This record gives sequence, structure tokens and C-alpha cells, in this order.
Amino acid sequence: MGVKMRMKTGKRACSVIVLLAGIVIIVLGFMLLRFRGSTVVHAGEMISSNPKIVFYRQDDERWAAETMGDSAYTLAESGCLVSCIASAVTMMGNEKTPYSLNEMFSGQNVFDAEGNLLWDNLRNTGEYEAEVFGSVTEKLLTSLLKEGKYPIVRVRMYGLGNFHYVLIVKAEAGEYYCMDPLRDGLVPLSLYGNRVYAVRCVYPK
Repeated sequence: MGVKMRMKTGKRACSVIVLLAGIVIIVLGFMLLRFRGSTVVHAGEMISSNPKIVFYRQDDERWAAETMGDSAYTLAESGCLVSCIASAVTMMGNEKTPYSLNEMFSGQNVFDAEGNLLWDNLRNTGEYEAEVFGSVTEKLLTSLLKEGKYPIVRVRMYGLGNFHYVLIVKAEAGEYYCMDPLRDGLVPLSLYGNRVYAVRCVYPK
């Protein structure tokens, strides 16, 4: 009887171990998929920000309900990139709000039917230059900041969530600091695991 009980207990323990191992494998697989294509970056030197950082929230009631072009998406839902661009160009002397920029982009076919921004069409407006970089490096981010430009970076919410765009405005104490269109005040890039999936830069001509 004692031997049978020990065998049953042993089988249960093995089942639990197998189950836990399966869960660990699933979690690791999920994380690998989520992190695919990202680069971890840390600020190597201090770069001061514009003394007047412009903060725009995409869910601001003044423009939250505005749709992006002919798409069904609103700025509140998908306007992080537009808000980052508005903040960047305003700090470079071309004052825009997410509302006015979205109105301009919508009128000049800068969005596709899904509300995605078409970079060539943005350049064709004649008002902005847009750079789409093929790789992510700390050297690139540092170089852009030193030139007085603001890197728009694609991150994942909380490091593992949906894709989101934030605007890097300065580097300090080993951290990049960002204007996040869904948060108030500056936030460190480490909030998103310091993982960047893409870099864009828009500035006035």
C-alpha cells in the first residue's frame, strides 16, 4: 500500500513538473516573439532637452475624437505618432497641435485606409522632412539629439504590450527620457524595457 501511494505521489509530482516546464516554455516563447526585432539602448552621455518641452496627449478632449484621414481610427486610439510629430515640430519652431497636424495630414492623403502614416506622402506635403531608419543604435539616437532633432521611437507598452510611439527629448544619467502621448510628464525609456523597435524623425524643411 505504501509503495502504491509513493508511486502515485511521484507521478503527480512529475505531472506538476512537466506542467510548470510547459508554462515556462510558453512564456519564454511569447517573450521571444514580443522582443523580436528590438534593440536595447542606454544613453551613453548627457544631452540636455529643450527648455520648453511640448507635451501633447493623444486622448486630449480637444482632438481625441478626430479620425485619421478616411480611416475609422481616432487620435485617442491611434494618434501616438501624430502627437509625437506635433510635439517635435513645435519644439523646432513649426507650431502644430495633434488636431492641426491631423487635419493637414488628412487633407493631403498622408494616411492610408487603416490610419497608417505614409512617409512619402508626408514628405510630399512640402512642409516636412521625414527620416525612416533601417536600424536602431545608441549612436543614432545620440546623434539626432545633438543635431536638435527628436527621435520618434516605436516601443511596446510596459515592455510587452502593444506597439506605441514615444518621443525621446533628452538623455541623462544613463537614461533616455520621453514624451509619451498617453502619460503626463517625462518618462524614462526604461519604462518600456529600453527596447526600441524602430526610429523615425520628422522635422520642418
